[in-house]
Amino acid sequence: MFRLCHSRGTTLIEVLAATLILALALGGLIQGLIAIMETIDLARDQSQTTTDLRSMLERIRATPFDYVTTRFPDGVVNGPVSSPYTGIVGTYVLPQENITVTYANATADPLEINAALAWQDKRGRARAASMATFRTR
Repeated sequence: MFRLCHSRGTTLIEVLAATLILALALGGLIQGLIAIMETIDLARDQSQTTTDLRSMLERIRATPFDYVTTRFPDGVVNGPVSSPYTGIVGTYVLPQENITVTYANATADPLEINAALAWQDKRGRARAASMATFRTR
């Protein structure tokens, strides 16, 4: 009988190659998990954003038409000092969260209302979302 290989163990090169392959596979797995966690964080932030904007627009729709522009002044970030928007949305949850209400034409009927929310994600990037609605007498 012929033996083609007289192997007694693995060489250092084989161990290093296997370690390199394992390290590359683990690195890819870790990067994938980090990307998934960032996506989950962003989805959570966007869900909170949607909740806050809907709360704001529901409060605006519940306000009598003649008082909308005074209770929700055009372009004032976080509302008037006497009635800040944090009370409407149930305090701000997102980092650096700000809500601004604007109008296409504050004297028009129907009144086009835009609520914009800006915040900062966990990585420090600025994010923004907005919703719009109409009110009429």
